[in-house]
Amino acid sequence: MAPSPDPAAEEPRSTTFEPLDLPPQRSDEPDLTGAAATGAAPARTIRLEAPGTGVRDTWRAMGPGIAAAMTGIGASHIMHGPTAGAQYGYALLWVIPFAYLLKYCAFEFAHRYTLVRGESIMEAYERTGRGRGNWPLWYLGFQSLANTFGIAGRALGCAAMLWAAFPFLPLQLWAVLVLLSSVAVLWAGKYKALELAVKLTIIVFAVCVMLAFFLQSPPPGEYLARLAPTLPPVGALLLFGAMWGYFPTTVEVAPMQSNWAVDKKSGMVRVRELQRQGYRVDLAPDYLRNHLKLFKRDMNISYVISMITGMAFLIVGAVVLNPIGLVPESSEMGSTIASIYTDTFGAWIFPVIIAGGVAALWSTVFTYFDGQARIFEECCVRLRRAWDDPRTRKLIYRGFQVLWLVAGTAIIFGLPEPILVVQIASFLALLFSPVLYWLNIKAIRDNFTPEDKPFLPSRLMFAWAWTGVAGLVVISGYILYLEFLRPLFG
Repeated sequence: MAPSPDPAAEEPRSTTFEPLDLPPQRSDEPDLTGAAATGAAPARTIRLEAPGTGVRDTWRAMGPGIAAAMTGIGASHIMHGPTAGAQYGYALLWVIPFAYLLKYCAFEFAHRYTLVRGESIMEAYERTGRGRGNWPLWYLGFQSLANTFGIAGRALGCAAMLWAAFPFLPLQLWAVLVLLSSVAVLWAGKYKALELAVKLTIIVFAVCVMLAFFLQSPPPGEYLARLAPTLPPVGALLLFGAMWGYFPTTVEVAPMQSNWAVDKKSGMVRVRELQRQGYRVDLAPDYLRNHLKLFKRDMNISYVISMITGMAFLIVGAVVLNPIGLVPESSEMGSTIASIYTDTFGAWIFPVIIAGGVAALWSTVFTYFDGQARIFEECCVRLRRAWDDPRTRKLIYRGFQVLWLVAGTAIIFGLPEPILVVQIASFLALLFSPVLYWLNIKAIRDNFTPEDKPFLPSRLMFAWAWTGVAGLVVISGYILYLEFLRPLFG
């Protein structure tokens, strides 16, 4: 999650997005920037070696991915998990693994596209809309604006954790300070100084969650039996939809990850860049295949860890909070969630849980402030090419963040209910997700050239992806009908 070293001097780029990371450029790859920058005659052919795929190489690739998975423990895990457990016991537990399964290909396809094609998946979205009013770009731009509820809800959740430890400021003021601090760090380009502390705090927090799970969890048969899909309990429809929207994360993170992979020069991105500089590139036979292999391992292991952690949050909430009828809500959300762990370990764990919750939720606010601003920026400059210069890009990027800051503050003061605001935002994310998912499938299907065919997803994966789209459509329609349409016409 490191922003550009000097955001004031160049177009804003690059924080790390949840839940993936890739190994840095290998030391045995040549450094070409000097020759290209000085205008010296470049070498006619450059050879790029394949990354290794042994245990050490996999571990090197996995380290950042695991940290990113821990950073992904945000509103979905900390807010939806304990709330679902506290209110409905294990009744909604099955939603978490099924949400991970349905959405898997949305993220896999977006990152695969960039690794294989060497460009952002936004390029494919633009091609899809060409001659059709550029509707995917308008759709993404509108989704970015609608996600104001998401940023406000995450800020309120982070503020509730802060308020539990420092109640001398009102919840709303803490939430606004969370928004302001995220923008300030982005604009100053100082996140690198905080990154290690944030990641370590989140990892300690996640370890505490898993320890509490092992100490508090009932016999496995008691909750594993609830993994079979069932209809949501009465009164749980909004939370039911919210969990589908935010677990494992929102689908708009997929194009964010694609943009990030471009910045990191992953896979064929590095090749395309060298070709634009006038080099001929000679690839080792397994160059791209090994990049994809490392990416898949990173994604799969991180994905499973994130899923298990989300289920642990719900189960511990069901064990500790449900029997006493205590549900996380309003400004007491942070202290209620912390009580799960103080009841397990003692009062000494309180600052660890608060610090971990704050770090997880703040890093999510920070990531979305950057990622959604970049998506909005890309939509704007593709809709109006005259704006595609560093100065205008920066104005759009920062202008969007100011808009989010103002609109988010209005929501925070108008509806200071962390759980409710996040549930509204999560449900909106669910409604947007099927179209974004479909765009990722279309990007892979329509843009891979004959030489890219060996790296196409299998037919089984395409079927899996279409099942994901259909599932999200059915769930969205089911909730819309029962929650809104049936009362309106009934």
